Amino acid sequence: MSAPTGNREPRHPIRVVSLRTGLSPDVLRVWERRYGVVTPQRSEGGQRLYSDADIERLGLLNRATQAGRAIRQVAELRNEELVALLEEDAAARASGASTAPGTLGAAQDYLAGALTAVEALDSGRLQFVLRQAVFGLGATDFVDHVLAPLLRQIGDRWHHGTLTPAHEHAASVIVRRTLQWMEEILEVPGSAPLILVTTPAGERHEMGAILVGVVAGTEGWRTVQLGPDLPAADIAEAARQAGAHAVAVSSIRADDAARLLAELEGLRAALPDGVELLVGGAATAPLSRRIEAMGARYLAGFDELRQYLQDLQR
Repeated sequence: MSAPTGNREPRHPIRVVSLRTGLSPDVLRVWERRYGVVTPQRSEGGQRLYSDADIERLGLLNRATQAGRAIRQVAELRNEELVALLEEDAAARASGASTAPGTLGAAQDYLAGALTAVEALDSGRLQFVLRQAVFGLGATDFVDHVLAPLLRQIGDRWHHGTLTPAHEHAASVIVRRTLQWMEEILEVPGSAPLILVTTPAGERHEMGAILVGVVAGTEGWRTVQLGPDLPAADIAEAARQAGAHAVAVSSIRADDAARLLAELEGLRAALPDGVELLVGGAATAPLSRRIEAMGARYLAGFDELRQYLQDLQR
């Protein structure tokens, strides 16, 4: 078996690996013990630590097993052989075979199940579907292909009157609970860089900010959620006291664009030197040029956020 490529620095605890790959901690331990698929190192406290290369290989192996292959059949394959096998499976599916779990088709199934639970006001079912999606897809695909579309559809249906405020509120409780659960199990080390996440004064919709916190956690950042509707001076003071490396501000709906821009400008001016200001959300898109001009970073989506957080850590 060839050594996996990529960053070999052991820095990810097992729960982060579980979220990123969709493999439960129990499965990870069995695969390591029986098949030697990766060899994590140990922290001083005895905690398993995995590298980016380990995560890459485990993700490939998981995709291969989700396509119907036994782990014993693929455990000895090199990464390039796994990629070729996955491409072969994808071509077979495109020619008419059913969509394998863990692909976009599976994400759409989870999304449909979540929407059905929302419509039925079945909070227990919604929580079950969302947690199953996290373990079935991994954190990244869950956020991008299940949770973000779910929130958009709930918002659209509420706006058009096909869902009531009760539906939206009940769903928000479970979504928030799921995201907090994800943040709790990430187990980001205390030495990781710190990002504060909030919404500006006047913005009470915090779900986008909570999503940003989860994405940052999966990228190895410590996250502090400051809550919604926070004035610029308070955000800057919190960043100063906490020793934050970055502040992320989300605004989804803003009735007064001029006020939003003034809050962001005030925050950028008040933040300590060296603290990055990251701005995103639907309400900020029309202001992207002004945001960049003030020295902040406008991020159009989660992929840009992930890439920027990775760049900041280098």
